[in-house]
Amino acid sequence: GLPPVPLNAQRGTPGEQRLAVYAHGYHARLRQALEDTYPALRHLVGDTEFSTLAASYAAQHPSRHYNLSHAGERLPEFLPGWALTARLPFLPDLAALERLVSRAFHASERPPRDLSGLTSLSPGAWERVRLVLQPSVGGLRSAWPVLDVWQARLQPRETINIEVDGRAQAVLVRRHGLEVLCEAIEPGAYALLSRALEGATLGEACAHAVEQVLVEPSAIQAWFTRWGSHGLIADWRTE
Repeated sequence: GLPPVPLNAQRGTPGEQRLAVYAHGYHARLRQALEDTYPALRHLVGDTEFSTLAASYAAQHPSRHYNLSHAGERLPEFLPGWALTARLPFLPDLAALERLVSRAFHASERPPRDLSGLTSLSPGAWERVRLVLQPSVGGLRSAWPVLDVWQARLQPRETINIEVDGRAQAVLVRRHGLEVLCEAIEPGAYALLSRALEGATLGEACAHAVEQVLVEPSAIQAWFTRWGSHGLIADWRTE
């Protein structure tokens, strides 16, 4: 093999020492980037565990982005293999929710379209309509009360006492001005929203909601009224 490349000293500082300083600085910046994106996760597990997580994650997924704000994109998929997740199985979903919150905060919003033309269409025409949701809109369905856990980031760790078993939640993520809002939504609303986000037609999305949950037409109308009033629908297109 090739001989090792010597690291020359600069201003009296050995090359190995300079590299160690650089590596330490990188890990410190990466940890800060992860903390900025995942504050609830950091708060819940504590500083020591979060530092261990950041180091383990960096070793397996070194950042290839100049901007470290992208460094934590794969953390939700990394967490199932992390030791602490065996005791706190909701951690991957909590991280996925925080990733949606971060994306919503940085998204560029569009002027919402008036929905009067959409609501006047016959149900048969819905098979040709695709919704264009605001870039900040996201959704998550978890087997755990992930919204409750996320909201607990604002209280002292020692006071957090959340019953997690058997408390599934679906969450809508949206932005209002400069504030990102997370709210619990009905399973049927999530089923419809998730299919719309995937690019399904309005008819397909509604059919999916009906298949997943027994949904009344009045409920679907109420969801669209609510989403329209919040400006979540940027546009809609008829094929």
